[in-house]
Amino acid sequence: MRKGWFILVPFVVLLGGLFVPNMRPETAALYAVGVLFLLSLLPAYDGRWVVWGDLWRVLVQSGRAAVEITLITAIAGMVIGLVARSGLSFGLSFGMGFFLVQLGKSSLFLLLLVTAVVCVVMGMGLPTVGVCLLLASLAAPPLVELGLQPMAAHLFVLYFGMLSMLTPPVAIAAFVAANMAKAPPMAAGFEAVRIAWPAFLVPFLFVTTPAMLLDGPWGEVVFTVVTALVGVFLITAGIVGFLTRTLSIAARLAVALAGAMVLLPHGMFESALWVNLAGLVLGGVIWIGARRAAVAA
Repeated sequence: MRKGWFILVPFVVLLGGLFVPNMRPETAALYAVGVLFLLSLLPAYDGRWVVWGDLWRVLVQSGRAAVEITLITAIAGMVIGLVARSGLSFGLSFGMGFFLVQLGKSSLFLLLLVTAVVCVVMGMGLPTVGVCLLLASLAAPPLVELGLQPMAAHLFVLYFGMLSMLTPPVAIAAFVAANMAKAPPMAAGFEAVRIAWPAFLVPFLFVTTPAMLLDGPWGEVVFTVVTALVGVFLITAGIVGFLTRTLSIAARLAVALAGAMVLLPHGMFESALWVNLAGLVLGGVIWIGARRAAVAA
């Protein structure tokens, strides 16, 4: 970090441009690229100066990457344009919107669950940019129309669209990893789902707890982030069966219960905050007991 600090500067410029003066993304990206170019003229972290040959190779590689992104965007645009021109978008939007509205009147959880399944199915086999464009135009608008925050709605559909890369039966990322590891592809897919379980839960927290998106008073934001981290830690310990030592079945269930209590959105009902605090106490007691048992052993 001491030698390669300049690598982080363009990211600071990019995020700062987005959030401080509210620049357009492409404008902030251009400023970040300009800063990166100027910093690249300084000696690199290994003490070697950048030569013109390096800059030429960077331009060539960037051009190739831009072509790939352009092709992906073009294909996604073709799909979206075809859906729009054929009238299928109206049918999908109207049908999905009507269905989600009716479903949302009875249960918000069912509404989000059905949307998550639709996003996983629609995102299968598509690259990142294609998933983002397709779901942002088809799946997110009905959620926004139902009253969800635009940021929460778009992050919800984007998360589940990307989770299609490790969700069987397609699971492109998991299958590529399985091929590299010479492991059974489908088994790798299910193992990826088991390991990445928090990613399937976090989007629901975006919707039910706006503080997860840093939207709200700082005290509430800090409390929400801390409880989310602790809850994920405890439930993961219950899933893998280890918390400073190997846990029994009863201890695993207790740890998972404590994690679920901590993760419960504190605004879901009137006494939810007390449930969070009780989960924190229960998790702390179990962790202390497991640590003492491990030391004694």
